[in-house]
Amino acid sequence: MDAVPASLRIAQESAGTAVVVRIAGPLDRSHYAEVRRHLLKCATEAPSAIVVDVRSMECADPVALSVFVTVADQVAKWPSVPLRLVCGRDSRAVTAASPLRRFLDVHATTEEALAADCGSTRVVARIELPNDHSAMRIGRGFIRDTLVVWGLDRVAQDCLLMSAELVQNTIQHTLSAPTVRLEHRRGVLTIAVYDDDPTQPQHAVDPGKGLSGTHGLDLVAFLATAWGSAPTPTGGKVVWATLRTGAREPAGPGSDGDPDADRS
Repeated sequence: MDAVPASLRIAQESAGTAVVVRIAGPLDRSHYAEVRRHLLKCATEAPSAIVVDVRSMECADPVALSVFVTVADQVAKWPSVPLRLVCGRDSRAVTAASPLRRFLDVHATTEEALAADCGSTRVVARIELPNDHSAMRIGRGFIRDTLVVWGLDRVAQDCLLMSAELVQNTIQHTLSAPTVRLEHRRGVLTIAVYDDDPTQPQHAVDPGKGLSGTHGLDLVAFLATAWGSAPTPTGGKVVWATLRTGAREPAGPGSDGDPDADRS
């Protein structure tokens, strides 16, 4: 993770399938970008929740607290991860009257925040593909089989089209082996492709001209509910896209408790 100014200390640890980030020291506007970057990098690992403990943090600048609202809004879109703030019962940073409490899921203790996630179910599967054109065939089979098991074959066509474009981009423009990750949670299917190249793709503008003749990231933008990219903690990137399914998450292999059902 990126270093932050010495006056502010950030530590993180895993707690089951969630991640707990502890922030201590004075927070002001000069820390905004670094705190945002740290939390967004945590999100690229797609934990079940990001729990931010600010009980040892001092708010030197109340405007700086908006970083938590910004990140919560962004990670709610992808990877559909809730951000929960732990403030204690008498927080020095977030008082009982703070307007922040209207926009964030606030808890008194870390244990309480982690327990709030217990009712959420997700299914996840991933596969690492070779950096050659066999990746397209292997990836199609993996996605098709996974969606059948999850009962989501009705969105398979759009998912296959988008994943093919994302995998093809990795093969064409990087030397790394793409990793494809599928996740279904809260009626949203996410297709994410990870690689080791830090170069972010140029954001396409939705062409609005229909599907015929559309390809590449324009096709992803046309089909997806939302899409984007982000740097990963390992120095690479992830490019992701989501589709709404309106379906409940199926139970079975790959559900929380064993969140990553690997195929390789």
